[in-house]
Amino acid sequence: MDISWLKSMLQTTDPLFPIGSYAHSYGMEELCAQGVVHDQSTLLKYIETSLHLNLRTFELPYLRFAYDANLADDFTLLSELDQEIGAAKPSREIRQASASQGKQRLRLISKLRPTPRFARLAELQERKQITPHHLSIFAAENVDLETPLSATLTAWAYQAIAAPCAASLKLIRIGQEGAQLVLTQALENLQSLIDDSMSVDREYAGAFLPTIDIASDRHERAFARLFIS
Repeated sequence: MDISWLKSMLQTTDPLFPIGSYAHSYGMEELCAQGVVHDQSTLLKYIETSLHLNLRTFELPYLRFAYDANLADDFTLLSELDQEIGAAKPSREIRQASASQGKQRLRLISKLRPTPRFARLAELQERKQITPHHLSIFAAENVDLETPLSATLTAWAYQAIAAPCAASLKLIRIGQEGAQLVLTQALENLQSLIDDSMSVDREYAGAFLPTIDIASDRHERAFARLFIS
C-alpha cells in the first residue's frame, strides 16, 4: 500500500501548520456566551447536530466535488464550486474565515511544495476567478499529493470536529480530558457520516444552519472576543 502522501497530509492538517485555524470558533464563542454550549453534553450535542449536518450535506460533498474537479484539471468547474462555497456562507465572519485560511494554505503550500497546479490556482486568485476558499485548496492539495479521496474526506471531517473541542478549552469549563471524551464520542459515527455524504449530489448539497449563522453575526458585534469568528 502506497502511503507516500501521508507524511505531507499529516504536516498540513496538524495544528502547527500556520493557516490560522486556532483563531476561529466558527460561531461557537457566541453560542457559549448565550449558554447554548456550556459543558460536555451540550458541546457534544452541538457537534452531533449542527456540525455533523454541515459536514454530511455541505462540506464533505463539496470537498468531493472539488477533489474530482482537480483530478480532471477542470479549473473552470473548480472556480464555479469555489464561488458556490462562498455563497453558501451567509455569515460574513465564517465566509472570511474560509477565505483567509484558503489563501494562507495556498500561499504556504506553494512555497513548501511548488507545483503547476498551485501556480494555476494562484493565477486564478490573482484574476479573482477564485477566492480561494479553504475547501477548494484542501482538495487541490490532496489531489496533488495523490491522497485517496476517502483519506481526504476523513482528514477534513476530523479537523472540523476537533476544532470546536479545541476552542472549548478556552470558552467553557471542560478541561483537556473532557474535550477528548467529547471528541472520542463525536468521532464514533465518522465513517457513516462520510458514507452518507457520498450520496449527496451537487444539485442538493447545502446545509441550513441559522443558529450558527445568527451566532456568528452576533459575534461580529460582540463587545469582547477571544476568537476572530
